[in-house]
Amino acid sequence: MVIDVHCHIIPNIDDGAGDINISLDMCRIAQEDGTHGIIATPHYIHGTINNTRDLVQEKVLELNNSLRESDIDIEIYPGCEAFICPELPQLVREGQVCTLNNTQYVLLELPMNSVPTYTQDVVYQLKLDGYTPIIAHPERNRTIAKKHDILYDLIGRGALAQVNASSLKGLFGEKVMHTAIELVRHNMVHLLASDAHTTGGRSPKLSRAIDVIEREAGAEALLMIMKNGEAVLNDEPIHIEEPVMYEKGSKAGFVDNIKKVVSGFFSF
Repeated sequence: MVIDVHCHIIPNIDDGAGDINISLDMCRIAQEDGTHGIIATPHYIHGTINNTRDLVQEKVLELNNSLRESDIDIEIYPGCEAFICPELPQLVREGQVCTLNNTQYVLLELPMNSVPTYTQDVVYQLKLDGYTPIIAHPERNRTIAKKHDILYDLIGRGALAQVNASSLKGLFGEKVMHTAIELVRHNMVHLLASDAHTTGGRSPKLSRAIDVIEREAGAEALLMIMKNGEAVLNDEPIHIEEPVMYEKGSKAGFVDNIKKVVSGFFSF
């Protein structure tokens, strides 16, 4: 069963779907692409965008009712994308932040340009409280892109990582795509998601990215990543391969990899 664990599918709640019609169209796209279930992950930014657990669950119920009325065979589950802050573990404990389908798994967003100094402390406290943080789209973080072993360290401390399908397809440029593929190759990616916001470029399609993972990391790695999505949904343990410490290759190697991936992408 294909589960999209990160998607801004709830209408008019953040920068995702602007209305119910867009949400329904996104669900149709996902269903046609082979997705069976979507975890709705609206942004939660403490003090700015407080999409609380109760609100998210209410909106998910409304969306599922609309899906049934529209004969769209896909299920939406509650969650959120929580922007990291020192107070996050407490907010999760208090039930303000919606974990992924009310499980132990917390989708954690880092700033795009940095990894805050308190990140290790947040990961440690979440783990101590019985939760497992999942780092959303680390390939888009400019600090991790320059030094992949920051993510290696966070995984060693108990965090997981989720890569965006759109990153693997090159939507955010060659550097992000290269980083995403390198993280996959080095066993630093445990989950695939669309992080979809609309029906356009950032749509809820996973199939092309699934092909990229199989080509770059092999069928076994792909199977593990896909099974992990279902494990998150059901609050089951996730299978983790030992991550590999990253060693930068030559500039020529970088260019060759990009040419290979871009060529494969345009052959879809």
